[in-house]
Amino acid sequence: MTLYSFCRLSPVVQLLYVIHQGTYLAQRWDEESGVNLYHCEDEGRGFFVEVGLDDGQGQAVVLRSFVSSGPLEDYACGVRLPEY
Repeated sequence: MTLYSFCRLSPVVQLLYVIHQGTYLAQRWDEESGVNLYHCEDEGRGFFVEVGLDDGQGQAVVLRSFVSSGPLEDYACGVRLPEY
């Protein structure tokens, strides 16, 4: 599925797609709740999806989806490389 196709889905279907087809990569904290980063494959390099909690109801929701590497910087501080 392309990012364009993903964005055309309803929010509920987007969330289900990410949970079942996406690969969990990392977590960051945004104010008081965690935001999880997933990678979804397509014919090319794929795209990334952030899933967090809706402030009003505490339900998981897709916060944003993207292909650029800029938003990945928010997760860089949580990456731990193995020591040799």
